[in-house]
Amino acid sequence: MPNTIFGIRSSVVSKTPKNERNMISWKNMKNTRRLNNKQILLMMFILAAIFIVLSLCLFFFRILPRLNSQGGFFDTTGNERKHHILVVGQADNSAFLNQVFEGASSLSEQFNSVVEFRAPSLQAENTSLQSLIDYAACVNCDGIIAYVNSQVTSLKKPVKADGTEIPLITIGHYVAEIPQISFIGNNYSNLGRQLAIESEEIAKRSDRTIVVVSGNSSIPNYGNMVNNFVTYYRTAGIKDYEILDKSEKENIERIKEVLRDPEVKKPSIVCLTEEDTINVVYVLTSSSFAHKTEVLGFGENETLEIYLKKGILSKLVSLDPGKMGRTAMMELFEYRTKGYANSYISADIRVRTSK
Repeated sequence: MPNTIFGIRSSVVSKTPKNERNMISWKNMKNTRRLNNKQILLMMFILAAIFIVLSLCLFFFRILPRLNSQGGFFDTTGNERKHHILVVGQADNSAFLNQVFEGASSLSEQFNSVVEFRAPSLQAENTSLQSLIDYAACVNCDGIIAYVNSQVTSLKKPVKADGTEIPLITIGHYVAEIPQISFIGNNYSNLGRQLAIESEEIAKRSDRTIVVVSGNSSIPNYGNMVNNFVTYYRTAGIKDYEILDKSEKENIERIKEVLRDPEVKKPSIVCLTEEDTINVVYVLTSSSFAHKTEVLGFGENETLEIYLKKGILSKLVSLDPGKMGRTAMMELFEYRTKGYANSYISADIRVRTSK
């Protein structure tokens, strides 16, 4: 019942002591922290579980289908393959190499092999050919097909972990110092004649033909190529042509002189090397003569394919990459079974036009 003091009614209000309220607040905070810590631990556990699951998925779906406990490789159908072959090269030749890879892969079942293609996809990511060869050695592959460009001067012998030599076949540019069992590339004498045949119509339509082989005619192989080229031109009755075999700089200046000559109405240019082809298209694209000059180029560079599509190059002669891949596979396994292979193999050529 309410108390009355001096006529004023008052009620008794229950109050919690201050120190008791602080104790309750501290306990609540402690409980909240425990709860937060449990939530963090639970989240970390969930993330760890997700990571483990993803790692297992990668292992079972990407790695395990390729390798069994004895080291045997599997193709995409799950059939076991005994041998592992790598096709390697750099970014500027990746499109050409991909066709080499397809050619090699077409014989993979016949030779009980898995063929792997490794090349950087972008110039910015480009790695040295030696690094790619070293990778092939680290994975203990059974054979390497490597594209060698003009900048490569030597390569170390690829060797497995147990000291066994890995057979190496090179394509592209021949370098005698590379420890290759076979090289698949140009037969220079035949190539000179083929380039002359493919450029015959272009030369006959023009009133001046420039044949570019910068500083290479003194090299025996290129000397044979030029001799066979000139022999065919003489046989075909082509007279109004000029061979440029000085330095790149001197040849470019001479090309510009001819293009600026008002008496030359229909010029044409025939390039006998990949480097000269690239230099010529750069000269043409920086001038007003690009679409009035017919050009036959030689090479497997992706840049040249772009200029072919644009019409800067009228024709592009290159080696047949698919057949090179198939030939390389046959040579690798002839070497594995017989202990020897052909040291030099002439590659077939292919010809593409801008139209």
